[in-house]
Amino acid sequence: MHSFGNVICSFFGRSSGFSKGLFSSLNCSKFVGDDLESVEKNLEFVRKSIGARKLITLNQIHSAKCVIIDKKSESDLEADAMVTQSEGIALGILTADCVPVLLFDPVKKIIGAAHAGWKGAKAGVVENTVEKMASLGSNRRDIVATIGPCVHVESYEVGEDFLRNFPGEYFIKIRGRDHFDIVNFCYDRLKEKGISKISVDEIDTYKNQKKYFSFRYARQNSNGVCGRNISVICLKSTA
Repeated sequence: MHSFGNVICSFFGRSSGFSKGLFSSLNCSKFVGDDLESVEKNLEFVRKSIGARKLITLNQIHSAKCVIIDKKSESDLEADAMVTQSEGIALGILTADCVPVLLFDPVKKIIGAAHAGWKGAKAGVVENTVEKMASLGSNRRDIVATIGPCVHVESYEVGEDFLRNFPGEYFIKIRGRDHFDIVNFCYDRLKEKGISKISVDEIDTYKNQKKYFSFRYARQNSNGVCGRNISVICLKSTA
């Protein structure tokens, strides 16, 4: 967990929760087949851990849609990114290899969170989140961004038909196979939108599947069923 002035953020792994079996144990998604009571307990654990009055998560649909969250907002809106100026509301992004991007503007006190799978990244979810923060008054030069645990290029092997989705500079050959660098793609999208203060977590969820949920690992080694990690950012309440 990290605290920067009036902002707190954290990238949670799969431990310390209540879920069982393939969802063991801190699965925070209601949409993957887990027991809903266990999921609610997990979300409540996260909310308390970060000291938020409310935790908002989305029904993520691999889109570029970004919504504004306020005190009246509730979870499960269909979108893949959100921003808020409301204190005490934690924004939670769910991933299991996809890229979680957390953003905050310490000047205007605006935060954002985005879920960037390859479809959402291609569609512009990262850029849309920056634009939505700017629409609330953020100066791009003030925004700080962090890219959390996700699948890294060494573990992201793709087929030949996937290559047409992105420029060639985001693919490398490893042992004769094509691999996609989604981390650098998202990093460059932030840079193009004027964000210069960007940190990248080096944890590869696929290589660390005992500590983090990894859909790619689950698909290759079982039936693809797994939980979702949660990445959270919150403006501390001053009241």
